[in-house]
Amino acid sequence: MTEMKIGAAWGEGREDSGTGVELVIFDCDGVLVDSEKIAVRVQVAVGAELGWPLTEAEVLDRFVGRSAAAVAEQVAERLGEAVAATWQDRFEQLHRVRVDRELTAVAGIEEALAGLRLPSCVASSGSHEKMRHTLGHTGLYDHFAGRIFSATEVRRGKPSPDLFLHAARRMGVPPQACVVVEDSKYGVRAARAAGMRALGYAGGLTPASWLAEEGALVFEDMRELPALLATLGPVAPTSPTAAVAPVASAVAAAVPAGAAGYAEQADALAEQYESVTFEQVHAGVRHLLPAAPARVLDVGAGTGRDGAALARLGHTVTAAEPTAELRAHGRRLHADAAVRWTDDALPALPGLSAADERYDLILVCAVWMHLAAAERAAVLPAIAALLAPGGTLLISLRHGPLPAGRRMFDVPAAEPVAQAGAAGLRLVHRGERPDPHGRPGVRWTDLALVGAERPAG
Repeated sequence: MTEMKIGAAWGEGREDSGTGVELVIFDCDGVLVDSEKIAVRVQVAVGAELGWPLTEAEVLDRFVGRSAAAVAEQVAERLGEAVAATWQDRFEQLHRVRVDRELTAVAGIEEALAGLRLPSCVASSGSHEKMRHTLGHTGLYDHFAGRIFSATEVRRGKPSPDLFLHAARRMGVPPQACVVVEDSKYGVRAARAAGMRALGYAGGLTPASWLAEEGALVFEDMRELPALLATLGPVAPTSPTAAVAPVASAVAAAVPAGAAGYAEQADALAEQYESVTFEQVHAGVRHLLPAAPARVLDVGAGTGRDGAALARLGHTVTAAEPTAELRAHGRRLHADAAVRWTDDALPALPGLSAADERYDLILVCAVWMHLAAAERAAVLPAIAALLAPGGTLLISLRHGPLPAGRRMFDVPAAEPVAQAGAAGLRLVHRGERPDPHGRPGVRWTDLALVGAERPAG
């Protein structure tokens, strides 16, 4: 099966869909891959084999959209725990054979994903192993890699909201700004319980009336999805399920929006960051570095490559990184460097802002473009408050094609320059450079801003 090529997740320079939608969450089976028909037939065959005769309609009503654990509970209640374990093993065995022989992508999903201009992820009742198999077989896995969530990661599967809230939290998007694409009544019910809007795909087995009754906006042709998303009105100020809203907000707040997806991709990102050196990336601004020892803050430090290099030059370095997985890589890779790690994030840097500490040099490298316009407006005042008198702020901005599924914006260099004066900063350097990783069309702008000196007397 050839790998499909998908367009960028965001239109160039686009920050707002105009609908309040910031994330599209896809179910997997029956929405991305046409596997529900296979699964239903296999469940019927296993039931006949193990002593629970079921029709396809009964399987559809009882099992479709539910996790393996939920199915096992039903089987155990009827046939006992031992048979339930055998049932799952037999289902997985037969299902894999049928998938390898028959599975295709859902009709029109390639066109739908190519036309999508919003970040997206997958949240499925299936296991990660199953999704690697089915999405890999249909050429869809690479499009969603690092943004795939399974019911095995939460305590309760669909129709409880846990999985969708978990996906929203990990992607850094409030539940009310998410739209779920589902094909089962249990999935739609879970989306609505999570305070999310639901689009019900009725091009498969589930009757359209079942999806509509659960509160979904129903459609039958997957090619219509991008246009359908564009027709959605602005999201209501409160979630549809008021009882869930406080939980949803608390869950979403756990991950900064700009760090969405980084935990899942931490291993690959660590390798990417460390494939180039501090000297290669920052050659154009080396002359602006303060003499050692200086107090340095590296914001959005990633693996701490830059902070560690500065620590080895004799500086006192604090590295702020909100993704625990990247902090762990940094501590391991740069154990020899005296770097103090902290869990903090833009735009407000609340932890650092509360401490009585000022820095001679602050780096905000490859971070700015992950913040939306309203967030970016708050950054320079927060950072200026952390600069020592006469301190230097180094910013690097990425320009060019935006990677699919990542929360990233193409920010013109003129924007932070224009905002600098109001924060008491002045521009002393602006430089352009190619991408150190050689990615086609990607280039970088380096800015250096300096704070006011302490008044004499």
